[in-house]
Amino acid sequence: MKQKEKLFKIKIEKLVYGGKGLGRYNGRTIFVPQTVPGDVVLVEEVSRKSGYSEAIVKKLLESGESRIKPKCPYFGKCGGCDWQHIEYEAQVKFKRNILEENLQKIGRIKKPNIDEVIPSTSCWNYRNRAQLKVKNGKVGFFAKGSHQVVDIDRCFLLKEDIQDIMPKLKKLLEELPTEPSEFHIYSSSKNEVLLKIVYSGKFKKVNLTIEDVRKILEVNLVGFGIYKVCSDGYPERIKFFGRDFTYETVGKFKFRVSADSFFQVNRFQIFNLIDKVSKAAMEHQYNLAGDLYCGVGTLTIPVGRYVHRAFGVEANFSAISDALYNKDINGLRSVNFYCRETEEGLDIVKNHNPDFVVVDPPRSGLSQRVVRELANLPRLRKIVYVSCNPSTLARDIALFHQYGINMEKAKLIDMFPQTYHVETIAFLRKVK
Repeated sequence: MKQKEKLFKIKIEKLVYGGKGLGRYNGRTIFVPQTVPGDVVLVEEVSRKSGYSEAIVKKLLESGESRIKPKCPYFGKCGGCDWQHIEYEAQVKFKRNILEENLQKIGRIKKPNIDEVIPSTSCWNYRNRAQLKVKNGKVGFFAKGSHQVVDIDRCFLLKEDIQDIMPKLKKLLEELPTEPSEFHIYSSSKNEVLLKIVYSGKFKKVNLTIEDVRKILEVNLVGFGIYKVCSDGYPERIKFFGRDFTYETVGKFKFRVSADSFFQVNRFQIFNLIDKVSKAAMEHQYNLAGDLYCGVGTLTIPVGRYVHRAFGVEANFSAISDALYNKDINGLRSVNFYCRETEEGLDIVKNHNPDFVVVDPPRSGLSQRVVRELANLPRLRKIVYVSCNPSTLARDIALFHQYGINMEKAKLIDMFPQTYHVETIAFLRKVK
C-alpha cells in the first residue's frame, strides 16, 4: 500500500475481539468497524500503525450473508453497541470463534474444549442498568472512541421500563440547579428503580423529593442519590433519598443489591451463570470454596450450598454489606465475607487454603501475583474463572499452565448481545 493511497477495496475475512472486521490489502492487515465476514467494502485508511492500519467504510460493495439492518436509529453514532448490523445467531458464532482463537494463540491450547455456548434468551431489553452521560442538555452514551455525548431518546438494550427514560431524564435536568455529568440507573426484576445523579465538579443543593423525581421519570423509583466523582474516578455518595437497595430473585436464591453494589447486567443470563458455576462445585465433595471479586455473593452463596464452607473477598464495602445480608436471607451460616482489596485478600485466601476457587475479575484479568498465589495453594483442586475478556483470560490460562493448572473446558455465556464483549466460564484443574 502506498503512503498516499487512502482509498482501497478489501474483503472482510473475520471479526476480532474489539468488534472490528479484519481484511487485508497488499499483505497489510486492515481493521474496519461495522463490517461482517464476507463484506466487500471500499474503505479509507484513517490511521497507520506498525504492521496494521485502521480504516472506515466509505461504500459497501457486497454484503456478507449475516448482515442485517440495525434496529436502532443511533447505531453507528452511539458507542453503546458494536454488532447491531449482524444477525444474532451469527453474533454468537463469531464470539465463539474469537474465544477459540484467543485460547489457541494467547492461551496456547491447541484444541480448546468449548463444550457449551449459551445465547441470551432475548438479544434486546436484557440490560438492567446503564450509565448515561450528560452534557449540555444531552443524555445518552459517548460516541465510539470519543467523549462526545450522542443524544438519544431510547435504548433497546435496556429493560422495557427504562428503555425510553432518556427524555424524562432531560426533563429532570430542567429541575436540577447544576447539570450532572452522569445518570446511573438500575431496574430490578420487580421493576424497582434506583437512580444515581453524579457530579464531576461543583454543584448546588438539590431540592427535590423522591416523589418529585418519581413523577418526572414515571417509573417505580424507590430511591435516588446525589454523588460526586472523587480523585480516584469513583463516585462518592453525598446524600440518598428513599431506599438505597432493591432485591433480585434468581432461581431459589434471593439477593439484596444496593445502589453502590454491582449485579450482573443481563437479567436473562444470571441464572445460567449461577447454575454452571455452582454445578462445578457439586462434581466432588469440596471442603472449602473461596471467591475472589465476590460482589454481593452472587456466586459465593450458590456455591456455598454445595461445599462444606465458603468465603468471599471483595473490595467494595457496599457489596460486602449486601453479601453478609444475603448469606442470612439464604440461610447459609457456613459462608463468610471479607472486605479487602484483592492483593490484601490473598492473605485471607492463603490462610483459609481452599480446594475450590472462583474468580470473576475485571476486564484486566488477574495479576501475576494472584495467579502465582492461587496456583501455590496446597489443597487447591479446581479454579472456576469467570471472564468478560477472552484476551486476558487466555493470558492468565497460559500463566496457570506454567504452574501445573490446566483448562479442562470452557463455556461461553452471551451476556452482551449487540456488542463484541465475550463472557466465558473456564474450568481449570490442578494436575497432580
